[in-house]
Amino acid sequence: VVNELGLFVAPTIPVDSVLFTTFRVDQAQLTPGKYRLDIGANGYTLRTAAGLEVETGALGDSIGRRVGFSWQPDAAALRSRQRVDFTVQTPREASRQVIDNLQMELTDGSPFLFLKLTGEDPQRAAKTLNAWVEQFVAVATKLKKQRVATMAAILEGQRETAARDLSSAEASLESFRVRTITEPSERPLPTGIELTNSPVYENFFRDKTRADALRRDREELERLANGGPASMTREALLSVSLVNADPAAQRLRDLLTEAAQREITLRRLRESYTDEYQKNKDEIAALTYLQSQAIPSALSALVAQVREREQALGQTITRASQDLRGIPQRTIEEQRLKRNVEVSAELYRNLNLKAAEAKLAEASTIPDVIITDPAVAPLRPTKNTAPVLIAAGVAGALAVGFLLAVLLDFTDRRFRYPEQVTDELGLFVLGVIPDLGPASGRRGGALAGQVVEAFRTVRMNTRYSADPTRPLALTITSPGPADGKSLIASNLALSFAESGANTLLIDADIRRGALAKTFECPDKPGLVEYLEGSALLSEVLHTQMKHPNLTLLPGGARRRRGPELLATPRLSQLIEQMTREYDVVIVDSPPLGAGFDAFALATATGNMAIVMRGGVTDRKMAAAKLAVVQTLPIRVIGAVLNGIELTGVYEYYAYYQDYAATDEDVGQLTAGTDPAVPSLPGAR
Repeated sequence: VVNELGLFVAPTIPVDSVLFTTFRVDQAQLTPGKYRLDIGANGYTLRTAAGLEVETGALGDSIGRRVGFSWQPDAAALRSRQRVDFTVQTPREASRQVIDNLQMELTDGSPFLFLKLTGEDPQRAAKTLNAWVEQFVAVATKLKKQRVATMAAILEGQRETAARDLSSAEASLESFRVRTITEPSERPLPTGIELTNSPVYENFFRDKTRADALRRDREELERLANGGPASMTREALLSVSLVNADPAAQRLRDLLTEAAQREITLRRLRESYTDEYQKNKDEIAALTYLQSQAIPSALSALVAQVREREQALGQTITRASQDLRGIPQRTIEEQRLKRNVEVSAELYRNLNLKAAEAKLAEASTIPDVIITDPAVAPLRPTKNTAPVLIAAGVAGALAVGFLLAVLLDFTDRRFRYPEQVTDELGLFVLGVIPDLGPASGRRGGALAGQVVEAFRTVRMNTRYSADPTRPLALTITSPGPADGKSLIASNLALSFAESGANTLLIDADIRRGALAKTFECPDKPGLVEYLEGSALLSEVLHTQMKHPNLTLLPGGARRRRGPELLATPRLSQLIEQMTREYDVVIVDSPPLGAGFDAFALATATGNMAIVMRGGVTDRKMAAAKLAVVQTLPIRVIGAVLNGIELTGVYEYYAYYQDYAATDEDVGQLTAGTDPAVPSLPGAR
């Protein structure tokens, strides 16, 4: 169809298609691509789309022989144009495009096949589809006739072979009858009846039965002989039919009878005498000889004799079997030859009939498919793909953006969502602290109120996550630096102090602690000096003037061996003493990734709270450090989420500003003024 309609060439302007009605190609020399035909007053120039000159000539000449074209358009039609752009492709590629644009629909149970061809030119699409369908019908008819003719030829060959086989089978049967005509014939027997009156048959089956009986008796005697004297009892041996009736076993039967009689005599003697009596001894010796030597010897001799009789009888059965197989040989051969003749005759008759039917079918073959409704050019386009393409582009962009967001979220190791704390790390969220960054100043008192309520929530959850009946000792740490653990520790201590609890805040970050500067008190002497014994406890405790219920124990001087002091029993003794004197003891420790300091401090307090900052804390490091904590006598009561924007998944952790706590003026009976938002203590 592509070659017939010239579908391998496509002019850029549809009006120019009249010039290509006679356009054909030589596939061996064809150079596909885009071409441009420039037409002058007396000649033409064929160029590629890039401007490379391919050929020049006079109007009316054949165009494009060098690149495999067979094209000679009318000169008068060319003079009316100045330039013709067109694209040439191989017929195979054009065929692929036709197939891609062809849609077929076959409903289950329906004999109709619906075809639809889409294209930019409606007339060309209809013409192409009609030509394709006509070609399909022609090829289908040709293939069916070829298939029927092939089948007829095969059947004719099989019929001739069957005729030769029938002649050969008849000749073999005739030759056999000629050879055996002088030999005695056997009387034909009805189906299922055997020659039971023949001595050969009778002797064969009788000997077969005797051989089976001898074999069974021999095996039983061998079993008794192998079992020793204990198994060769008179009852066991006489239960074997051969021992009980065969003349060859007379010697064995006599010995068994003698043994039975001696047993009776011995029992009678024992009724009157002991085994020390001489007659008893004689009878016991005789009985023992019979049971251990005479009877086993007679049994072995009988077994050997039975085996010889069994072998002789087997040879007789073998000879009789050969005689029986030789009797029906001629009859079986004749029946086989007769069956060959019958089978060959039946096969010949069937093939002869089928060959005649195949010749008749070949002469009357009609196609299995006909065209019921030819294609017509549509009056309007079947579809407009522009909205679909736009929608597909938008959907693709959204999908790519979504996948990119998912990929970035999957590869992000930083803490982002509360589920990452509860589900991945298995921690309880003690509270969520809003972001206190530089932009927080623009939100003013509203943010301060949120922070105060957040620390009140953390204080409540912390108090009741530990044992509420005992003083609280808690180590606050974080997986890494810049998570805000010191901010959380100091403000949580202030929150406990403002609630009336006698609170001690210990700056145990002896590497980089700065709580002394935050609360404007001396940083030396401190925890390091107390642990090494150079300062008294009264010298390192500083009660805050602004917060009377809060006492600070600063970190002290920086020491290289400072971390080693945290592993001494003096630290545990200090924590134990402070829990007796204070209601709440909060320890600000270095990060878990800084060393073993946080682990030693949490072991001393027994409780630990983890501070995790949104967008900063490394979840993988947190999981690794918590795995170490699980091996120590430390109870992790939960996590404090710090630096969180109270939007999105965190909007439910915010607090209603309309319910902010305020101070009522003296004499004011109703709350009508703006609420006074408390400032955040110690928030640096």
